[in-house]
Amino acid sequence: MLHLPHLKEGNMTAPPVENAIALHRDWKRTEFFLNHEALQQVIKVEQKQVSRSLSGTIAEVTNEENSAIRVEIPDIVSVSSCADLTLPPGAGLCIDTTHGPIFLIANSWESLNGWLDAIRLVYTIYARGKTDVLASIITS
Repeated sequence: MLHLPHLKEGNMTAPPVENAIALHRDWKRTEFFLNHEALQQVIKVEQKQVSRSLSGTIAEVTNEENSAIRVEIPDIVSVSSCADLTLPPGAGLCIDTTHGPIFLIANSWESLNGWLDAIRLVYTIYARGKTDVLASIITS
């Protein structure tokens, strides 16, 4: 099955998945994409090499996969800009979901407006039951 193109792609700063209230220094700038199903964080998996030491022993390290932020469109309750002292500085994005709020930081206030518009558009299309129409539009 071919993957559908993304409605929006870009970088945002996000906390570690396991710690939404992490210290500012632990937030990382990563890639996100939005399609007709979800807003998804893209985690790059570090490739580790198999190496042989001078003594001839082989050290093998497997790839480590990290979990990623994924917000399903049906789970969204509201989306808004936010400015909160507990967040790192920048253009704050608050996505209130049925599972609790998710906070991200856009690269700029202009970029934040693009994310807000795109998420609201996808949610409105979902709420009207026209997700299949959006999928066909973005693939053509």
